[in-house]
Amino acid sequence: MQDERPLPEYAALAATFGTVLAGFLALAGRRVPERISLTDTVRIGLASYKIGRLVAKDRVTAFVRAPVTEDPDATEPKREGAARALGELVTCPHCIGLWAASGFAYSLVLFPRQTRLVTTIFGGQAVADFLNAGFVRLKSD
Repeated sequence: MQDERPLPEYAALAATFGTVLAGFLALAGRRVPERISLTDTVRIGLASYKIGRLVAKDRVTAFVRAPVTEDPDATEPKREGAARALGELVTCPHCIGLWAASGFAYSLVLFPRQTRLVTTIFGGQAVADFLNAGFVRLKSD
C-alpha cells in the first residue's frame, strides 16, 4: 500500500544519526567540552533554523530535494521506500535542522573558530528573516 510509512527506512535514518553521534563522541573523546556556552547554543540554534529552511523550502536548493521528491517545485516527497524517507527528511525544516544542528555541534568541538563564523553568518541571516517578516507584517497592517 502506498500510504504506509516506510518504517524500516525511518529506522535506517535514525540508526545513521545515532551511529554518527556515537562515532563522533568516541573519536572526539576528551575534546568534547564539559559545557557549551549559551551564545554558542543560540548561534547554533539560529543557524540550524536557517539551514533547515534553506534546504527544505528555498527555490535555490530545489536541486538537493529533487532526487527524492515528486513535483517540479521539489516539495512533495516520493511515495515509497528510501526515497520517501529521504524526501520527508529534506522537505521538513525541523527534521533537517536537527541534522544541521548536530553537524554544527560536532564542528564546534573540532573547529570552534570556524564554526562560530559559519553559525554567525547563518544565524545572522535567520535574524534578518525574522526582522523582514516583522517589517512586512507591520507594513501590511
